[in-house]
Amino acid sequence: MAEKILSKDRLEEFLSRLIEDYQVFAPVEKDGNLLFSRISSSEELVQKYRNTKRPPKELFFPQSEALFRFRKGQVFEESPEEAERVIFGMRPCDARSLTLLDMVFNSDKFQDPYFITRREKTTVISIACTHPQITCFCTSFGITPASEEGSDILLFDLDETYLIRPITQKGQKLIENLKVLLTDAQQSDLRKKDALVKVAISKVKSEVPIEGLKEKLDGMFDSPFWEKVHLKCLGCGICTYLCPTCHCFDIADEAVDSEGKRVRNWDSCMYPKFTLQASGLNPRLSNKERLRQRIMHKFNYSVANYGQAFCVGCGRCVRNCPVNLDIREIIKQISEE
Repeated sequence: MAEKILSKDRLEEFLSRLIEDYQVFAPVEKDGNLLFSRISSSEELVQKYRNTKRPPKELFFPQSEALFRFRKGQVFEESPEEAERVIFGMRPCDARSLTLLDMVFNSDKFQDPYFITRREKTTVISIACTHPQITCFCTSFGITPASEEGSDILLFDLDETYLIRPITQKGQKLIENLKVLLTDAQQSDLRKKDALVKVAISKVKSEVPIEGLKEKLDGMFDSPFWEKVHLKCLGCGICTYLCPTCHCFDIADEAVDSEGKRVRNWDSCMYPKFTLQASGLNPRLSNKERLRQRIMHKFNYSVANYGQAFCVGCGRCVRNCPVNLDIREIIKQISEE
């Protein structure tokens, strides 16, 4: 699929045409936080940013959603939105996270129709990173600031223009419909893109030792290591809520008189009641067991079940932890045990 060039002077028209045909979501600022939200105008778009504080997973796996409603023995199924959508401005690490969520919600054994429908109806337009943050460690997981996995279209910021690379048939179709706004990329554009990507990769200074981590954790379940590493943790759960791959949820029935709904809400393995059983037994009584679960899930259980660590090195948990508990340091300490 041949690369195209979009002049930044035509970005407003590009987005306006998308808005005519799709629900368009892009980085916007709300209450001081950067997140993905639906836009009705290109003026709402935040163009200069490194990454959003809140990951785009909530566009596919909402923080709270009704699965069905009921009334006096009748059940009314809630159907997910069926409108075609475009997410503009996702970073490659977040696009990669969607492929990991696919393994959970669209596997051979389990299919979540709500998640699957949203994925099928969404075209992901990512923008390669040019200025990774000091907390980014995506390259430890085989991701680069220009990785294509999970994206339908990948854009490269060439200062005055965007170089556009269609990746999937879905992305190619979208570009075909907007080709009147585009020109063919020249070799000079491709060389400039390659140089920018090389510089961006060199800026990812943080690395963690992933090789052999799963095997190391195999023998650490009862290690005294967990007794000391958990002491700093408050159990606030912000690391899981801002993680693009965490997907724990709870299901509850909310009813008034004879009418109600069954709701799926985000949950966190860092919360005391997450594993509380009806009998009163709770196998994870302290922060020690809960922090151990989070690390084991991401770097041991997920590798065993899906062949992939469930981390993309976006650094959100590092940047937003109120007590500066750094997952990179935990991984390094595990490798030294």
